[in-house]
Amino acid sequence: MNGFKNLNGHTVRSDPSGPPLERRPPAIGRASPSPAAVRRRPRHIHHRQVLRRGDRCLPASAVSKKLAFDLIRSTRLTSDLWELVCTGIRTDLDFPDPDVTAAAISILAAIPSHRLGKLIADSNKEISSCFDSPSDNLRFSITETLGSILARDDLVTLCENNMNLLDRVSAWWTRIGQNMLDRSDAVSKVAFESVGRLFQEFESKRMSRLAGDKLVDSENSVAIRSNWVSSMVDFVWRKRNTLMARSLILPVESFRATVYPLVYAVKAVASGSVEVIRKLSKSSKSANTNPLESGNAERFVGASDVVSHLAPFLASSLEPALIFEVAINTLYLADIPGGKPEWASQSIIAILTLWDRQEFSSARESIVRAVVTNLHLLDLSMQLLIPKSSKQFIDFALMVNVGNSMTHTRLV
Repeated sequence: MNGFKNLNGHTVRSDPSGPPLERRPPAIGRASPSPAAVRRRPRHIHHRQVLRRGDRCLPASAVSKKLAFDLIRSTRLTSDLWELVCTGIRTDLDFPDPDVTAAAISILAAIPSHRLGKLIADSNKEISSCFDSPSDNLRFSITETLGSILARDDLVTLCENNMNLLDRVSAWWTRIGQNMLDRSDAVSKVAFESVGRLFQEFESKRMSRLAGDKLVDSENSVAIRSNWVSSMVDFVWRKRNTLMARSLILPVESFRATVYPLVYAVKAVASGSVEVIRKLSKSSKSANTNPLESGNAERFVGASDVVSHLAPFLASSLEPALIFEVAINTLYLADIPGGKPEWASQSIIAILTLWDRQEFSSARESIVRAVVTNLHLLDLSMQLLIPKSSKQFIDFALMVNVGNSMTHTRLV
């Protein structure tokens, strides 16, 4: 015999020079696999791919969930498919792994408006519990996602016709405000951004109404949004010292997100505009029933404290965008009753230092507008301190049509 049998029952030649050997026929009752089946058979299966818990496969990981939700965002789904997605989201919101829940929370922003209200109603308890999660990632996800959803026009419209939904959303805005003091820097930053987005949306709607825009919110929508804003202004005003302290221990690149929410709320109280906002929210059934009361002295001291809080960043910051953000918002405070010209002068001087910064050259038009439109906040003696010798600045200012004939008189 010129060979031996291997494990498959085939005879293997031991002497290549010998005559050809016949292969052993297959066992009765067991057909040989076809060549195509052999090619399709995987060469190696990792042990993680066949792990099972009882008779059920292990659930998908957070990574696979995120990939699936990313695919959903970029795909046009039918109504039936959205129903399946919403069912999966409701399941994942109660999942033991907080990273999986965070992935499910993040997809809420992509849910169509007509399905969002029902999903929120069905999963209110699970969504609210995310704010109390020990997982920083989950608290970040719920704050970021709801911060972008709750300020949207479509959600405000849903709240007009659903008081239960309005109560839930109002409670979530309260939790988002509280998260500005969260122990996690990432959560705190995104909470500041969410509150700033709420204020910016309200201001843009208000300016649209003043400009006579016909596509404005209904009276009920204005009342609902005004109630959220007035409540948030009250919270920021009461917690302003704690919020300023929290912002100072954030990374420098995150500090910028804290500036506008603080300044907007403090100016709303110091200037008295929060009273106007409250009047707009009177028609809302959930309007704030305990508005804060502050004397003129307390209002001025509060504004002065914020200016002192921001002042170091006008001189020491190496980031032009942060200098500009702080300067613009300090000018915003200088316009309140009792505001000091010194607040405006240090801001304008800081803005002018950006004129020759190469990395900020694309924002020169913004610099000109900021300087020219706020010159009235300065004393005449301080206006003379503006470097008029910069012919390039003057020429650029004249080239940019800022909208009034006083530009030339003020600058030259």
